[in-house]
Amino acid sequence: MKNIFIRLMDEGTDVFRPVSATKISDDVYEIDESNSYDPKDEVWEFLPGTLVKVESRLLSGQAELVAIEMAQ
Repeated sequence: MKNIFIRLMDEGTDVFRPVSATKISDDVYEIDESNSYDPKDEVWEFLPGTLVKVESRLLSGQAELVAIEMAQ
């Protein structure tokens, strides 16, 4: 289990949230179902259970893994 970051939608600016995920391969992770997702509070770009491709990006001056698209 590792934390990756997903983008929050409808925030007016780029906002990322850490979520726990399981590594499937070098650049593919599955967002863990145990993450507490409340669509009334936040709209996530990718929902729990989704396989996503990640890439390293600088967030607040630190290299973090960020979900960039759904994996096939």
